[in-house]
Amino acid sequence: MGAPWYLLGLFLYAIAAAVVLPIPVELLLLFYPEINPAFKAIALGLGKAVGAIVVFFVGNKVNPYIERWMNRHPIGKRLLKVLEAFVRRTGWLGLTILLAIPFMSDTAVNYFFSLLNEEGHAIGRWHFVLANLIGGIARAYLFLWLLPR
Repeated sequence: MGAPWYLLGLFLYAIAAAVVLPIPVELLLLFYPEINPAFKAIALGLGKAVGAIVVFFVGNKVNPYIERWMNRHPIGKRLLKVLEAFVRRTGWLGLTILLAIPFMSDTAVNYFFSLLNEEGHAIGRWHFVLANLIGGIARAYLFLWLLPR
C-alpha cells in the first residue's frame, strides 16, 4: 500500500470519523510504525478539521429547529439550556480537550458542540475547525505516547 496511501487513508478516515463514523481512529495509528508520528498526527488533525467544517455547517442549519422544539417542550428546554451553557462556558478550549482524549467519539462530541452552539455564537466556525485540528494532533500524540514500548 505504501506510506503516502496510508496517510491519505488516515486523513479520509478522520474526515469520516468526524462526520459520521462513531468508531475511533486510534487503531489506524498503529499501522506503519516506521512513519514519523508527526506525519500521522498532522494527517489525523487535518482530516478532523475538514470533517469539522461539515459538522459545523450541519449544526448551524439544525440549531434553529432545536430552538423551536425547545420552545414547545419546557422540560427539554431546561435541559438543553444547561447543555448550551456548558458549550458556551467551555468553548473551543473544552472542545479541543474532549477531542484530544483517546478513544473519545469525535462524532458525538462534534455534534454535541455544533448543535448546542446557539446558532454559531458560542464557538465560531474557525475556532471549531481549529479545535478539531489541535485536538486531533494532540490525540494522536497522546495515543502514540501512551503505547507500551
